[in-house]
Parts: sequence; C-alpha cells; structure tokens
Amino acid sequence: MVLGTVYTGFGFWNVYAWVMFFALGALIVLFLRSTGRGDYEKGTYQDEVFYGGNPVPQDGEDLAIPASSSYWGFTKALSRFYDVLVSMHTGILSDYMGILVVTVAVISILILL
Repeated sequence: MVLGTVYTGFGFWNVYAWVMFFALGALIVLFLRSTGRGDYEKGTYQDEVFYGGNPVPQDGEDLAIPASSSYWGFTKALSRFYDVLVSMHTGILSDYMGILVVTVAVISILILL
C-alpha cells in the first residue's frame, strides 16, 4: 500500500491528489474573489433591487415582472424550437402520456444497445 492511496473494489484514488485538487480550487476562488470591487457599503443604494432602471415600488405586491419579460431572450433565441413545442401542446393528458411512453421506449432501446 502506497502512502495516501486507498484501494477499493472499483480501483484506487489518492487522498493527496484530491486535497491538492480542492486546495487549487480554493485558491482560484480566492483569487477571483480578490479581483472584485471593495467599495460595497451595506444600507446604501447598492442594496437596492435592480428594477430595469425604474424606482422600486415600496409595496411588495407591485413588485412583479411578467414571465414574458423575464424570459424574453430565452424564448426569442429558441423561438423555432419553442414554436414546435407550442404547436404540440394540446392540453390532453393522453397525448403527453403517449409522448412519455415513446420517449422512455427510445431511451430504453438506446441503453440496451
């Protein structure tokens, strides 16, 4: 047995390699954090929610952004795919169950091959 190496029924792994991996990850995270801005002040305008450049309403119920605005870029970028999905939408549960059964069958066949 080599110092720091653990042998299992599925192979081996080196404890020191994992410690070095996480230490390197921690150093990268600390470096990235140190490059951030240091002028943050709690309790100032920097704590405010960005509301598209508009003043934030004081009443929480008025603070609502419709999904069409929130996901506009997502639906615009994937509009061709999204249009196909909308055209497939019938609202009938048996249609969705049929699609689910066919999808599971195809995935099962791919796994077995």
